[in-house]
Parts: sequence; C-alpha cells; structure tokens
Amino acid sequence: MSNVDVLEQLQLVLRPDMSDRRIVCIEETDTAKADVILSFYMWYVFTKTDRPVCMIGVRDTYGHYQNIGLKFHYNLLSMFNQKRFAFIESAVSVDSLVDCAKDLLDKHPTGVVYMVVDDISSLLLLGVKFEDIVGFLAFVKRQPRLYIVFGCWKHKADESAKRLASAVSHLSDIRVSLAPLVTGFSNTATGTMRITTHESFYRIDDVSYLYKLADNGLKLTLNSGTTR
Repeated sequence: MSNVDVLEQLQLVLRPDMSDRRIVCIEETDTAKADVILSFYMWYVFTKTDRPVCMIGVRDTYGHYQNIGLKFHYNLLSMFNQKRFAFIESAVSVDSLVDCAKDLLDKHPTGVVYMVVDDISSLLLLGVKFEDIVGFLAFVKRQPRLYIVFGCWKHKADESAKRLASAVSHLSDIRVSLAPLVTGFSNTATGTMRITTHESFYRIDDVSYLYKLADNGLKLTLNSGTTR
C-alpha cells in the first residue's frame, strides 16, 4: 500500500472536512510522536482544498516536516511560494499563538483556515501555565473559521503533562491517540493508533489501528472497529 493510499484511508476515518471536527488532538504517549498525523492533515489541506496552513513549530523543524511532506507528495516550499503555508518558530507563549491565529484569520477573511501546532504540551516546559493553554483552546472554539490540529505529549510519570492531555482532549472534537506497543518491539508494527470521536453526548465511537513507520512512509493495519 502506497503512502497516498494510506492517507486516503485515514481521510475516510478522520473525515477532516467535517465542520464538527475543527479541533483535533493528537495525543502522544511515551515515545510515540504526532508528526506523521500532523503531516496527514497538511496533506489533506494542500491536496484536497485550496485553503492556507499556518504551522507553529515548537518542537520539530521546518526541514523535518518538509521531508515528511515530500514522502506524502506535497512540497512545503511550493506551498509557501503560493502563499498557502507559513512556518513560525518563535511562538512560545499563548499570546503569540492567539496573535498567529488572528493574523491568519485577518489575512484570509473568508473561508476556513488551518493552524497546526507541534506540540502544545511543549509550552509547559517553557513556563506557560496550564490554564492559559486551556484558555487558548477556548478562544479557538469561538472562531468558527479556524481549524486547529495539535500534538500533546503525556507520560505516566509526568502529572502536569497527563493533566494537560486530559483537558485538551476533552476540549477537542476528535482525538488520535498514539502509543508504543505494550509488548515492546515488533518487526511489523511501531505502535497503536486509536481514533475517538465524540459524535454525541451519549456515545463514543472509536477505531483502532496498528501502524508501522518506515523510512519511506507509513503503513496502517485495521486492528478493530468498535463502539463503546
């Protein structure tokens, strides 16, 4: 299965075009990383829409995401030249995140706009208060044209990270939880990917995948489809 086939499969499950899935939390557990799923959302915007993306790179670099983009058949430099992509490294406070969002909305006064943050939990390490990060997502909820996708790391030994991950996942419309395999290393899988959507107040739908990261891309295997 090619990278594009995998991305098309993810699109069917994540359905990023739906207006009730504006806020997306990519929850990273232990050694799992959100970069591939963040890149999936940029692939969707660049190949399926004509809308802009502003990426806040708190953790990984522009070059890192350019490399993933080339594997997914889009070019960030080309998108930048078309004025559809901006990469910002200096947003290290909630105020700067809000300013980036407002600037994006002002530059594109009609239609939806996309913001990608890698990753929001890194702000805790920079001294940003838990309440301020939650407040930023409350601001996002009040902007109907703003779609945001962000990574959020948690570890069982880090109480502040676990608390933030719990709060922001509840504020999100959809959560993609990435975790390493419980049994350890495998030649056929890197970890598990669980997609949870809050479709209604009384029902939670989720679907699980095994995923494998390789030098040339991503492979997904449907593990189970359940409703609980």
